[in-house]
Amino acid sequence: MAKEKKKQSLPTIRRRIFKLVSLICRERAGYACEVCGMKKGDLHNGKPQRVEAHHLFSRSIKDSPLKFDMMDLICVCTLHHKTGRYSAHKNPIWFAEWLKKHKPEQYQYILDHCDDTVNLDDRAVLEEIELKLIEYRKTITIPVVNN
Repeated sequence: MAKEKKKQSLPTIRRRIFKLVSLICRERAGYACEVCGMKKGDLHNGKPQRVEAHHLFSRSIKDSPLKFDMMDLICVCTLHHKTGRYSAHKNPIWFAEWLKKHKPEQYQYILDHCDDTVNLDDRAVLEEIELKLIEYRKTITIPVVNN
């Protein structure tokens, strides 16, 4: 009799989904900051820059489905994510106003869904989320980035 394959732990599945949403976010934006347009690898103060996926709604909220929702993510350079004076983490009021002005549909979506909950300790729920993300990734058109 064949030995049954050990199931992955829920934290392992959630980490894999976080990596997937981050990748999709960056691909969808063409690896460019959605605030300033800086591209991955562009030089700032002589250093090549990264682009990162930023969650608009806190991903620490236990059962919030937004943490795995592409409408909750925006691709930003390090300056607009964490380190700059005008960044999502250092100046959240500025960032919220920027989002409201430049991405009103995303802003409203977060407001409309911030109280939603789903059991993220349910393996079937996580598998469904992951499958939907894989299908979504197939539908996005990755912008061509000219250097």
